Amino acid sequence: MEIRSSINFHDERFLMFVLDQMANELERNGGEAIRMTLGKSEMPLHPEIINSMQQALDSFEKYSLVYPGGLPELKDKLATHYQTKYDVSIKPENFVISVGTSTLFRNLFYLLLKEGDEVLLPLPYYSLYHFCALLVGAKVRYYKIDMDTLRLDVESFKENFTDKTKVVVINTPGNPLGNILTKEELYTIDSIVDGRAAIINDEIYANTYFDDECESVMQLKNTKSTFITTDAFSKAYRMYSRRVGYAIVPDELVQPLTVIQHHTLLTADPVVQFGAMAALDYQHEVDHLVQLYKGRRDYTIDAFQNVEDVRALPARGSFYFTLDCEAFMKRKGISTSLELATQIFEATHVATVPGSDFGIPNTLRLSYSAAKYNEGINRLREFFTTT
Repeated sequence: MEIRSSINFHDERFLMFVLDQMANELERNGGEAIRMTLGKSEMPLHPEIINSMQQALDSFEKYSLVYPGGLPELKDKLATHYQTKYDVSIKPENFVISVGTSTLFRNLFYLLLKEGDEVLLPLPYYSLYHFCALLVGAKVRYYKIDMDTLRLDVESFKENFTDKTKVVVINTPGNPLGNILTKEELYTIDSIVDGRAAIINDEIYANTYFDDECESVMQLKNTKSTFITTDAFSKAYRMYSRRVGYAIVPDELVQPLTVIQHHTLLTADPVVQFGAMAALDYQHEVDHLVQLYKGRRDYTIDAFQNVEDVRALPARGSFYFTLDCEAFMKRKGISTSLELATQIFEATHVATVPGSDFGIPNTLRLSYSAAKYNEGINRLREFFTTT
């Protein structure tokens, strides 16, 4: 069979899953791996979230509901949540619910870009953004997040925003760096874009700030540009494999985005949407997770403080920590982050994510969500200091 796509699917593998598969194989053969790969919390769902889904499963009226754009009850509750938490008024109909945010990104790119248009992504980036651009044939440009300061490189943004740019993606707190865009930086981005492109704001970690008060880009006032926000219940609410996400879109995008789901999704599972409604009632569970992961962030910084040739980048939020391994890789003659991650796994049984997934090939990303996270950090420190 001829595959007509121009995408090289081997080169575009999500290397996170390559390492996760190594961990799977080790465990199937009786071994034990410490997974610092997926951003999937090690903690179980709150019992009341499970109970709400079980009640929905027990009710034909609930589990048979079909709403291509999401349950009206969930949209209402999300609108109330944004009003309560962020003091932002959003009409319920401007929420479009889907199975996580990845499908929403794909569909938004389809609606807002065509072949030859340009999309401006952060560097480093979450691989989804890059892959969605490939699917629609858009040209990718990048603006930098400074690896030393974890701040927006405004000059690189100005240099790479052009008349052909139709979509800008921002991610705060960021994946993989855990960087946070300040309000000043967000308004600077808006001023540069000046309404000439749509800004898609991925704030799936908006409730996972370690050192600052949680904020939403939706709180910005009097912006010149259109902001589209995506978020989901898979991170701090711990519903990773239950797949509930949403986009907050302007009126003119509600119908096109929903119609795509008419034909390609039909409906997100109503059972898990009832679980998402319950999750919104347990903000203290989110607070507990944030404090736990903040402690793991601090442990990592302390552990690598005196490790030669490895630099620990102090994340301010999200589920992830980044190690800059460039000096170590040069000293050891390691050419790729996949090679480094493979060596580490074979020596320590700790699965990490190659930085090539995010456009920073001399780094590793670590997820805080490993149950034996601190032990994993200790093994990594030993690897880098004794290898």
